[in-house]
Amino acid sequence: MSGQQVWDLQEEETFSVSGYVHDIPTPSYLAVVQDDLIANNEDRDQQKPTARVSRRRKAPAPATPWEGEYLAWMAAEGIAVETMRQRIYLLRGLGKHPEDVRVSDIVEILNARDLSQHSKAAYITVYKTVFSDLLRMGMVQADPTAMLRTPKTPRRSPRPLSSEQLARLETLSIHRPEHAWTILGAYAGLRVGEVCSITGQALQYRSSGAVLCITGKGGLTADIPAHPKVLEVMKPHEGNPEAIWPMWPQSMNRAWQKAAKWVGVEDVVFHQLRHSFATRLTRAGVDLLVIADLCRHSSVATTQRYAKVADDAPFQAVVGL
Repeated sequence: MSGQQVWDLQEEETFSVSGYVHDIPTPSYLAVVQDDLIANNEDRDQQKPTARVSRRRKAPAPATPWEGEYLAWMAAEGIAVETMRQRIYLLRGLGKHPEDVRVSDIVEILNARDLSQHSKAAYITVYKTVFSDLLRMGMVQADPTAMLRTPKTPRRSPRPLSSEQLARLETLSIHRPEHAWTILGAYAGLRVGEVCSITGQALQYRSSGAVLCITGKGGLTADIPAHPKVLEVMKPHEGNPEAIWPMWPQSMNRAWQKAAKWVGVEDVVFHQLRHSFATRLTRAGVDLLVIADLCRHSSVATTQRYAKVADDAPFQAVVGL
C-alpha cells in the first residue's frame, strides 16, 4: 500500500467523538452494538433476576432508503436477524451515508470507547464485512476499511466452570427458564444464540435414542445425544415449531448472569457452559473427533484447545518432582 496512509490500531491513538448525529448521540448506537459483540459481565442490578422473553425478533426498521436497500439485500442472502441488527447499528453510529464514510471516521469511533484489542478486532471485522457488502451492491465506490489492519489478539484459552459453580447453577429453580438454559449449555454444549432459537422440534428420536438436532454457527448440523437432564427440560416443549425462548442472545446472557449471581456464581458468561461441556468430554476420554462433531467445530484444532485445558499431566509432572 505504498503511497497511502495505513491506520494500524496496534498503536493507540486518541480521537474524540464529535457531538450528535441525526439528533441521536453516536455512543447510543455503539452501546447497542457493543452488547452484541462483547460479553458484558458487569451488572449493578442486585434484585432477583427475571428473564424477559420477547416473542418476536425483528430486524430494525430502516431509517433511510439506503438502510432499507441493505436490509433487503441481507434478508435475501439469509443473514440472521441478529447480524442484520448489528450491522445496521454500526452503520448508524458513523452518522453519515456509507459513501461519505472515511477511514478516519471509523478510527474515531474505535478510539472513542475504552475497547480491548479483542473488541477492536470484532468491530473491524464487522466493518470490513459491511463495506464489502456495500461495495458489491454498488452503494459505495471504495472500501474505507481497506486501510485498516485488524489488531492482533492473543488466543483465548477455554474457561470451563468449576464443578462447584456448575452444581450451584443447577440449583436454580426448575420453573425458571435460566435453569433450562444452563442444562442446554452444560449438557448439550449449545451456544447462547442456539438456545435463543431452539424449538421443540429439535428434540428427535433416532434408533440409538433421543437427540437434539441442532444447526449452529456456520450452518453445521449435528445430532447431540440428549442427556437425561436435557430430555427433562425439552420434553414439555416437544413438537413445538416455534422458538421456545426467542430472545436476543445478549439479553439471554444478561438474564442468565443475573440468575447465576442469585446462586452465588459471579463473573461468568453463558458461553463458559459450552467450554465446560467440551472440557468434561475431553477429561472423560472421548475422542477429539467425536467432541468436534458434538460441538460443531469447523476444525479439530479448535477442539484440541480443550484437550490442553483438560490435560493435568504437566501439573502432575511438576508436583511429582
